[in-house]
Amino acid sequence: MSDRTKGGLGQWFWVCWGVAMAWSLYRALFNEAWILDDEIAHYMISKDVWSDPRELWHPWSRPGRNILQFIPAYFGLTAARLWTLALAGFAMWLTGREGKRLGMVGLSILPLLMGFQWWFPELSYPVLTQTPFMVVWVAGVFLAMRKKMAWAALCWGYLPLVRHEGIALSALFGLWIIFAPGGFARHLLKGKWNEALKAFPRAAWLGFCTFLPLIVMNVATGLMRGEWPFMMFFESKPTEYYGSGPIWLYLKHLATGAGIPVVLLMIFGAFQKWRHLDWSLWLWATYPAYLIMHSLIYWKGLFASGGYYHFIMPMAPFVALVALRGFNGLWQKYGIKPAAAALAVVVVTGLMMPQQQWGVSDNHIPGLPVLNASLKPIAPPMKQSRFGQGVKEASEWVIENAGETEVLNHHAAASFWLYETEVKKLEAWGGYTPESLELYSGTLLIWDAHYSVQEAFGFTPERLQTAGWEVVETFAYKSVRIYRKK
Repeated sequence: MSDRTKGGLGQWFWVCWGVAMAWSLYRALFNEAWILDDEIAHYMISKDVWSDPRELWHPWSRPGRNILQFIPAYFGLTAARLWTLALAGFAMWLTGREGKRLGMVGLSILPLLMGFQWWFPELSYPVLTQTPFMVVWVAGVFLAMRKKMAWAALCWGYLPLVRHEGIALSALFGLWIIFAPGGFARHLLKGKWNEALKAFPRAAWLGFCTFLPLIVMNVATGLMRGEWPFMMFFESKPTEYYGSGPIWLYLKHLATGAGIPVVLLMIFGAFQKWRHLDWSLWLWATYPAYLIMHSLIYWKGLFASGGYYHFIMPMAPFVALVALRGFNGLWQKYGIKPAAAALAVVVVTGLMMPQQQWGVSDNHIPGLPVLNASLKPIAPPMKQSRFGQGVKEASEWVIENAGETEVLNHHAAASFWLYETEVKKLEAWGGYTPESLELYSGTLLIWDAHYSVQEAFGFTPERLQTAGWEVVETFAYKSVRIYRKK
């Protein structure tokens, strides 16, 4: 084993690691809201595993994510978030070790180039798929580079359990294996049949290790839930809800997600001279391939992709490593002052987080007056939006007034506020419509202007009025309402 894979990363790496992680920890502890409503739904499903083990294999909540987060979820949302942040910190360390193996200098600042990417402080700790996917992905690279191939294959095979598009990365890993020097397919291309035959058992074994997580998930889900997750890969357009967008959208997301300063460093680093190109580096090419894949998926409107920037946040390790090449190149060509200035801009804008301050709002909710966001030098902790506060107040109203009445809602946050109360909650995905006979007279509905009106539910104000529902109370400029069935 090369000496580059041994030894530590130095005390200054850990100082910068602590600074970067402290910023994310501050956000995790002091944010009163959440970056995505999906986090709350994922968290509740993970916690429900303890009362209903079938929820471990919940297809929407991603079994691979669930397996990594259901234990801390038992202790509450904060515990689950802190555990997830620890996984992000582990991913940062793995990235540093990979930088050391690659012979990169200046590794002490790598945590700053990763932890102050604009999306990192807001997506590193939530109970979502981003951090689990990121850590398993970089762990797969880390293990493969150290010839721990069976363990690496398990990591690459685990990715589709965390995010569905991971199946493409699993396939790319398989191609990387069989076309590597001495690989089965490379021998076939050269017509070396005997060598190919000798290489086949290794390829078959690693192929089995790669498929094993998918096999286990499908068997477990089939036995416990009567569902077969692999079928989703054959349904390229399960819904028209999300639509499509321009092919360049994810290039914009990369710039505004990771942050313009660090992406400029990354671009500069990508065009520095590559000296020791070998087959191992092609495994890192799965990161730009992932960006291209998401661009094509959303462009063609496939697989219910919403085209959101957070889908590509797991690229953070790759972005940081190539940005470090840019920093080093800047230092070598122009001196320490321009390089230090570039790093300072990365950190300062990472504290500012413009995409979070400008982009996270409830202005898209029908009925709410538009608020113009002001950009502060340091992004303050997230507070509940007007809409989010309305959902919370409506939930509190229900807790106080519902009594024995059954309550229906469509917003994950309402489910969260009602989660451990005595309120008799109806399943949002129970197939109810405003006209459902199962919704008896007196049933309460926490209606919201974002989810309730979606096609999946169909609780529009017009249908509710026709079906005999009356408004009892309103919140947040009537974007959240309490309805009672007459």
